[in-house]
Amino acid sequence: MKIMRRTATLFVAMALMFVFIPTRVFASDVQFVIYHTNDIHGRAEGTPEKDEDGQVNDTGSIGYARYKEIMADDRVNPAIDRVLVLDAGDAVHGTLFAQLSAGENIIDLMQMVGVDAMACGNHEFGYGPVQLKELDNRAASGFPLMAANVKTTAADTPFFKVNHKEFAAGGKKIVVFGIATPETKLKAHPNYTQGLSFGAGPDEQDLDAFISTVQAVIDALRPGTDCLIMLGHLGVEKSSPIRTDTLIPGLSGLDLVIDGHSHTVCQEKIKDRDGREVLVVQTGNYFENIGRITVTFSDGQVSAQAGIISFKEVRHLQGDAEILDRIKAFNDETAEEMSKEIGRTASRLDHSEKRGQDQIALLRVQETNLGNLVADSMRKATGADLALVNGGGIRAGLEKGVISFGDAVAVLPFGNLITVIELTGRQILDALKHGAGDYPAPSGGFPQVSGLSYVIVTRGQGEEEVFVDVDEVMVGGMPLDPAKTYTLATSDFLAAGGDDYKMFQDARQVLLHGLLLEAFIDEIKTLTREAGEQGFSYKSSGRIRVRNLSELGLDIPTGESASLILSGMLYLVLAVLLLMAAGRKARGK
Repeated sequence: MKIMRRTATLFVAMALMFVFIPTRVFASDVQFVIYHTNDIHGRAEGTPEKDEDGQVNDTGSIGYARYKEIMADDRVNPAIDRVLVLDAGDAVHGTLFAQLSAGENIIDLMQMVGVDAMACGNHEFGYGPVQLKELDNRAASGFPLMAANVKTTAADTPFFKVNHKEFAAGGKKIVVFGIATPETKLKAHPNYTQGLSFGAGPDEQDLDAFISTVQAVIDALRPGTDCLIMLGHLGVEKSSPIRTDTLIPGLSGLDLVIDGHSHTVCQEKIKDRDGREVLVVQTGNYFENIGRITVTFSDGQVSAQAGIISFKEVRHLQGDAEILDRIKAFNDETAEEMSKEIGRTASRLDHSEKRGQDQIALLRVQETNLGNLVADSMRKATGADLALVNGGGIRAGLEKGVISFGDAVAVLPFGNLITVIELTGRQILDALKHGAGDYPAPSGGFPQVSGLSYVIVTRGQGEEEVFVDVDEVMVGGMPLDPAKTYTLATSDFLAAGGDDYKMFQDARQVLLHGLLLEAFIDEIKTLTREAGEQGFSYKSSGRIRVRNLSELGLDIPTGESASLILSGMLYLVLAVLLLMAAGRKARGK
């Protein structure tokens, strides 16, 4: 009996041990969670749940304080072997909050959140290569900035110290590596990427060369790795030859791609070179969403399930107190300077508008009153004949009412100088064709102008509409003279060939003026002084118009093609007249 009692007691004790051991101990699956963001562009502060009128905000920025709170439950969940936090680039530039510390306060907040790795976006170069290295050093204690494809051309050495990072989850090896878009050569100030290669050939647009560059990284990291993740800042924008959906079909060995750059909400599978489906995810932009991926290892296979968490779902959260305190302390330090009034406007100065589910940056696709004001301020400050500014360089709009110094900085956060260069009419026409060439698709290089007007000619309807030409370029009420030399005020970014304005690179510089921001602020002050207390109004004035040949029933060539056709028709008519005259002469004989 004693033996039976002892045996029973031992059995009960063992049973209790099994009850209190987590079931994950006996599960063969390994599971980890990835939180990911991209293209935050300095939106560190979360949008309040309600606006000043007490109305609930349906859209806005989640912010880092809410982000940390959202992840808290997963971090203590015993069913999850690991939580990774990844960012796909363009985080440290784009708002006054980020600008005033040259991105350093964003890096600090990312460390407080617990970011594990970050890809370098093109806007990370916005403060110059020296400051980018400082940001990398600042982040190094918590996470690396990575871009395995970026090297110095002179020494063929990596630009960043760390370009991949290893993690362990339930005995599995996870490797994450970073890739930066070759478009950085066009999207960042050319001086900031001088001496760097992005692995896409001499012109940084060779897809095959880029595939070879990335595949070499994969081949070096794949052995012994259970899950290989590309943290890329490439995007899926159709105007770019090198993008994630053109890259993956040429690669082999990836398990997952976390993407950025095109500001797209994306959760799709793309087949690689071997026919394997690779999940590609992207969360849009401006912290409007965050991504959450559950990755599972089971029976030697890796599977991933992706989800999106929107601002609307988490707007009620207060956020992490420590992060909120850090943001408040920084804002308090700068509030007095940034809140100084510089002018008043009686009309809204437009940057973007909501169309359906999308927020459209109007300056990248059409004339706006804000684009006119910025371009006018450049021309007036320098006395140049003309002015041209890229729509992508204007980053925020101005609401009706008081304009503060901080508001102006948010509109023009990049610190560009105004450069006056000499160009022929032909070069200006080439610049307009280049800048408007992606129309009707939005483009950061879209030309907002002063002192001239032009017509974008298209054909096709709806999604079939395509750019054909630029026509009717007028300067001071007169047609642009291709042979005449004009002075053009533009940003030092464009003058150096930024946004691929190559026709500006070798132009003679007439003047290097001060900051574009200062000229903009001076113009606001002047307009306000002239308008009085009610503030000034600014309107679109028909500087940029669109003529659709299909709508007009005139689907014929324009510009040089039209000139050639017209010349041919005139020669044909002349030949017919000569033949008729010869016939009459022959009959007269």
